Amino acid sequence: MDNFRVDVTSEGASSLFHLVVIIANHRKKIVGWREDAEKGLVFYWTEAPGITKLLVPTDANRTADLILDWLSSVPYPLEPEHDGDNGKGWRLYNEEWGHVGGEWQAAFAVQPVWAMYGK
Repeated sequence: MDNFRVDVTSEGASSLFHLVVIIANHRKKIVGWREDAEKGLVFYWTEAPGITKLLVPTDANRTADLILDWLSSVPYPLEPEHDGDNGKGWRLYNEEWGHVGGEWQAAFAVQPVWAMYGK
């Protein structure tokens, strides 16, 4: 399917895992990654120039674990001010035609974002 598209902002390991399972059902495997200052952590389902190849293709469990480890080690943007609370969340997405940044080899990207809880 060429027009597979996701854009979810949430938090927590369980939600992330379930979303990665949906993507894994579409792309089957993740073979590499790269960090992009604008796009976040970009995962690839096939080889592409400039990526870091994984030792072995990963499944949804391993991919979700990699994302959670990465999120725990990167700075979050400035915390938003509003009438409520914030928690560390994530945004997982792809763009037109299921690509990221125009790269057809990319399956999806992840960014650290704040989960906002209004009153």
